[in-house]
Amino acid sequence: MNDHELDRLLARANPFGDDTVRRLPADAAASDLLEEIVTTTAPTPELRPNRRRRVIVLAAAAAAIVIALTGVFFPRGNPAAPTSAYAAEARAIAEANQRLLVDAPGWKVSRVDEFTAELGEMTFAKGNQRLDVYWRPADQYQTFYDDRAHDNTHQPIELLGLDGTIFRYDSTDFTTILKPKGKNFLEIRGGAGDEAAYRDLIGKLKPVGVDEWLDALPASAVKPADNKKTVDGMLEGLPLPDGFDKAPLYQQTVNDRYQVGARVTGAVSCAWLNQWTTAKKSGDKAKVAEAVAAMKTSHSWPILKEMAKGGDYPRVLWSYADGIAKDQAPAGLTRTPDAASGYVDGLGCK
Repeated sequence: MNDHELDRLLARANPFGDDTVRRLPADAAASDLLEEIVTTTAPTPELRPNRRRRVIVLAAAAAAIVIALTGVFFPRGNPAAPTSAYAAEARAIAEANQRLLVDAPGWKVSRVDEFTAELGEMTFAKGNQRLDVYWRPADQYQTFYDDRAHDNTHQPIELLGLDGTIFRYDSTDFTTILKPKGKNFLEIRGGAGDEAAYRDLIGKLKPVGVDEWLDALPASAVKPADNKKTVDGMLEGLPLPDGFDKAPLYQQTVNDRYQVGARVTGAVSCAWLNQWTTAKKSGDKAKVAEAVAAMKTSHSWPILKEMAKGGDYPRVLWSYADGIAKDQAPAGLTRTPDAASGYVDGLGCK
């Protein structure tokens, strides 16, 4: 399995996006489970693809930066379209970025993460082929450039009217970094065959208007109007500890269903793991047993079974459930002074 395939596997396990992961603390060793899942991070500014620390920091360790695109999911001119700030925010973000689509038959936007005015990620796909486009803050350009340039062959390229550099990881894996424009700069990574095929594909990237770009974003998302219903549906049948507060889960944003599932199941699991940890310290055996019993049921939570088909997040959560069932502290992904609190980072608990 090459680095590119490992990156893809990590992306499937990551419900929040590569740049969110990059900004998390990365000073701890991975657990055995995650070493089994994948042993390299996706390409990020501080880690060269061929010199990456064998450390996994799942995106579940932070709240997702989500896409505020309410207006996208209503036909323009529809009187039912909301007049809230979400549509305006989406347009402002789109206007702040270099809006690109692949002008080639069969290529569609399959993923969008961390949609902000300064940074973001999107994936174009056609069958098994993928092209990832990242826009990143301009002040990080040199960091990324130096990272990619280390031990990788590279040569200049002009693309989209900008000077840039194409880097070769191997014979089928390439990335291109363009010089900053406005608040950000672009990185474009993919494997479309050999270098000639990659160059041909990125040459088909075209700038588009705001409406065309927003209309092309994937519609497989939970809309603000459906958020509460979706969250309640995911919570149905899940054991909730006393005092569990659902309110923070009701977010007026647009989000991928996988991300919503991670937020919901993570919140419930955090509550139970917090109870287990506190009860272990105080010697409250009844509360310990209650938490263990509740987390055992996570293997049958419908939303986790659904998510398991598209990523490895459920396996991480189940590892914590299995750990406390064996009376083992859910140390998770990080080494902290208090090993029992490692799951706080692993699941993004508050």
